[in-house]
Amino acid sequence: MPDDLYHRDILAWSTAQAERLRRVAAGGRVNDLDWATVIEEVGSVGRGEAQAVDVLLRQAMVHALNIAAWPGHSAARKWRNAITVLLVGATRRFSPSMAQYLDVPDIHAAARRQVLDLDMRALPEATDLPPAERLDESLGAEALIARLAPR
Repeated sequence: MPDDLYHRDILAWSTAQAERLRRVAAGGRVNDLDWATVIEEVGSVGRGEAQAVDVLLRQAMVHALNIAAWPGHSAARKWRNAITVLLVGATRRFSPSMAQYLDVPDIHAAARRQVLDLDMRALPEATDLPPAERLDESLGAEALIARLAPR
C-alpha cells in the first residue's frame, strides 16, 4: 500500500495498516502492507515518547529558572504550578529505557538559553541534578527551583 494515504490522512493510514497487521497475525496473507513505513513508524514511537519527556523536563526547568531569576515576579506562582504539572507529566511518560536518551545537562542548557533570551540575570551554567533524581517523584517544584537557583 505504498500510496500517499500516509501523507494525506495518517489516521486512515494507521487504521488500515493495523487491520492488515491483524490479518497477518491471524495467519492471513496480505500483499498491500506498507512495510517500510510501518517499520519506521514503530521505531519512531519510542523516540517520540522520549522526546516528549525531554520537552516536559525542559519546560519545567525553564519555569524553575524563571523563578530562580525572578523570585518576586507576578507569574512565579503560575510558573511553580506549571513545574508540578510538567514534572508529573514527565514522570508518567518516562520509562527506564529512555534514560539513555535523556541528556539532563543538554536539557538544562537548552532551558537556560531559552530563559537567557528573556534578558534575565545571571543563571548557573550547569546543574548538579544527578541523573537518578531527574525523574524521581520526590523532585517537586521547590527542589527543582533550589537546584537551578544562582548561588
